[in-house]
Amino acid sequence: MIRIKTLSLPLISALAASAVVPASAQVALELSSNKVYRQNKNNINFRGGSFTTSMSDGSVTSIGGCDFIQYYPPGYFIGYCSAGTTGLITSGTINGATRANPYLLVNTLQKAIAIAPREPEYAILRAAPASKLKRPSGGFKDNSASVYFNLHTETVQEYLLTNYTNTKNYSRNQRKKFESEIVPGAYYYSFPRLIDPTLPAPVNAVIYPMTEGLASKNKVQDGFKFTDVNDTNWVKGGFVELSYFNPNTFTWRQLSPNYVYAAVDSLYFSVRVLRDPKNPNSALDLVDNYSGQPQSIFPNYTNTGDPRVLLSSPFNSRFTLPPTLAGGTRGMAELQMQRAFKTGGVSYDFSSRRFQIPVIVVNKYSEYRDGIFPNNKKDDLLADADGDGFNNLNEWILDSSAVDAASIPEEPRTVANDPVYDLDFFDFYGFARLVRDQYFGFTINKKLETRPGVVYTLQRSKDRGLTWENFPSGYYYADGTYSKIALTAIVGDQIVQLPYDWHVSTVRLARGVGALKENAPERVEIRVESGEYSVDEFAYVQPPGTEGDLYRTKITLKKTK
Repeated sequence: MIRIKTLSLPLISALAASAVVPASAQVALELSSNKVYRQNKNNINFRGGSFTTSMSDGSVTSIGGCDFIQYYPPGYFIGYCSAGTTGLITSGTINGATRANPYLLVNTLQKAIAIAPREPEYAILRAAPASKLKRPSGGFKDNSASVYFNLHTETVQEYLLTNYTNTKNYSRNQRKKFESEIVPGAYYYSFPRLIDPTLPAPVNAVIYPMTEGLASKNKVQDGFKFTDVNDTNWVKGGFVELSYFNPNTFTWRQLSPNYVYAAVDSLYFSVRVLRDPKNPNSALDLVDNYSGQPQSIFPNYTNTGDPRVLLSSPFNSRFTLPPTLAGGTRGMAELQMQRAFKTGGVSYDFSSRRFQIPVIVVNKYSEYRDGIFPNNKKDDLLADADGDGFNNLNEWILDSSAVDAASIPEEPRTVANDPVYDLDFFDFYGFARLVRDQYFGFTINKKLETRPGVVYTLQRSKDRGLTWENFPSGYYYADGTYSKIALTAIVGDQIVQLPYDWHVSTVRLARGVGALKENAPERVEIRVESGEYSVDEFAYVQPPGTEGDLYRTKITLKKTK
């Protein structure tokens, strides 16, 4: 039962009474108490948080992609921008458009009806629940804006849009300070009145209790904790092991009904991108730097919203993650409690709690064996269960069937590869981002985080498979010369690189590098690329005399110390 009492807002309601739209749709005071907790092998640590107050009056939405530096009349563009530009920003920022890029195609527009813009000194916290929070206090940031609309008519009007925000940030060592200052209860504010900024427009909003990270109080533990993740096997480096082959089940302490309200609280699951995938204490990377869109590893899609899975109830205590992530993927599993509570006529509580645990996907032969050898006794790693000449180790790593003699590892084939572009990202000149340049050859993707560890050895045969030789990283020349580094010669007064047949290299690509999405995991590639034998400067071809060569990958066990 929710028992915190709120006050009615007669002044705000009176100010908005003559407006076309109701006050609740026009004026909004939003409070949000946000905290992040991260679990490791021994503790649940407070990672930081914030308390944000936002007062807004008036709003505008525009058609994305139709913001321009100059005005365009109707019909200048074809498609969704054909209506032309109808709004001109004269101050502030609106949906990312600024005075430097001020023209936009307005979709909806509502002007301020109660709160005056550009008067932040009159925005004040007057009273709050008993705590160490200083009051009265100001410090609000003015984010107000103005826009002229409609530029297609003779009666262009200025619309004022009011917005004030105040954010108090708390670092990871300030949990006690946060909890001593920001407590559940009613917070009372006054803002400048539209007709006379010196007259206060009072309004209040309420913060309700939420579940916190596990802590001991009076020798009793209370709060959130992940209780199990696939038997919670912590690997070296501080990550919880996830399975590459099997579904992964997360369980946690069920959230208490004392702190969760089913009608206004939502519980979400996701696996987030770590800024430094090797470090479980790293910050999260929530936005794709190429597209500017929110991102996560799971669910793996990008749109204008936050990619996460909404659970059926905030009282759920279990989530099963399907085995869809690449081996070696490192990320942060996150359970987010998000509140959307209308606490008064124009006030809202949008508080959130994030509970995190670092995870890594491990590709185990034991799990592969259990899934593919239910009735076959030749399941040893180095056995050849189907008698096709490839042991189980090679078939596991190279993605062929160890119980089907007709399925063998596919041999690499040298082919012309077109350049790869990211068509979702364009530079200033309108060119798509080049992910990888064109080449003639092939690429082998190594599997990461295998148990046991393996070694990839690329081999080449010049006699149609009768004999094989290792094909290590380096440069291969037409005269049979091999060098770990490129050979050069002095021509005139310049040093030039000698033409070569093949360049073999092993390339470790950091998360997102060379991928169409920044949330793509780290990977390692063996690259075989031809030298500059070409029909023109843009089309590389097979080096002369190598047309009959064959290639294969040999997998062996990594030696353990």
